[in-house]
Amino acid sequence: MKIRVKFTDQPLGFDPQDNCYIRALRQRYDVELSDEPDLVFYSVFGTDFLNYPSSVRIFLANEPVLPNFNDCDYALGWADLSFGERYFRQPPLTGYGEELFWERLPPQEEVTDAAFHRPFCNFIYSNAVNGEGARLRIEFCRRLARYKHIDCLGPVLNNVPGGIEPRYRRKNSYTAESFDTGWAAAKLDCLRGYKFTIAFENVSLPGWTTEKLIHPLMAHSVPIYWGNPDAAEYFDPKAFIHCAGYGGDLDAMVEAVIWLDQDQERYMEMLRRPPLSGTFPYGWEDGLTQFLSRIVEKGMRPFPKNPMRYVTAGAQDFGTLCREGRTGMRTIVRTAAQGVAGWLHYKLHEHRE
Repeated sequence: MKIRVKFTDQPLGFDPQDNCYIRALRQRYDVELSDEPDLVFYSVFGTDFLNYPSSVRIFLANEPVLPNFNDCDYALGWADLSFGERYFRQPPLTGYGEELFWERLPPQEEVTDAAFHRPFCNFIYSNAVNGEGARLRIEFCRRLARYKHIDCLGPVLNNVPGGIEPRYRRKNSYTAESFDTGWAAAKLDCLRGYKFTIAFENVSLPGWTTEKLIHPLMAHSVPIYWGNPDAAEYFDPKAFIHCAGYGGDLDAMVEAVIWLDQDQERYMEMLRRPPLSGTFPYGWEDGLTQFLSRIVEKGMRPFPKNPMRYVTAGAQDFGTLCREGRTGMRTIVRTAAQGVAGWLHYKLHEHRE
């Protein structure tokens, strides 16, 4: 059976030709990338998906955003949700087009005692304002640096000029042409040179774990992790410093790092722990194939979207209302102005702090 698929509104670096979704579909079907799709896979980076009202729309939550089932027919994401047969939960870092984490993990027996004598810690970030974690990790880095020097290799707090290649080759140019597809490999090479990595997410949400935890684990650099309070669901909490256990006390977290930095036996024990927990869903790819196959076998028919036409802030709702002539520029401008006012309030508040 041939099915037509389109990927749109995806993050830079996403490869529509090679990703876990198209691989799952190709287990059972002849898949063709098409501009007249049966299935549209979309994310949060645009609203092109609105141009396909007759296609089945599948939302990929590869950012800390929950699915809006008034926009999508089905969704795949990180959150522990239940919505009948319309939602599938994926393990972390399985929809970004990168190689699978556990297939790239170096063998634990390769870790030698020389790892204890590496430089102390790194801090690699380009975002200084978006999300609670952006502020917290800067404050944590400053406090920990009172104990020992920390190499800050990214734009935020940079003290190593040219320390690491940025994800985007041209400053303030967030385009596909500017995106460096080799950034992850370069970052891993860098992390391997450090005992510790400050690994703070932008936000703390149950279930939301990104490369910020996974990359240092891959590089055998102990992560100092803040973010998903339930990270121990998939990752062994004895394999990293889990800040959720310190109740937000930055000083207690600093003391935990210092204690580990000064105890070679305990540090090496943590470094040599297999990082995945016993509840990690190995074989999840089979579940993904079954989930997508059910969509295909049901006939690939869209569900009604907001059939009562309530005016909400969903992209689909505004798009539909505009096309039907039921809302106009005044409503759109008012809504946009409210968003800008909130952003200005946030920026001014941050500046005062």
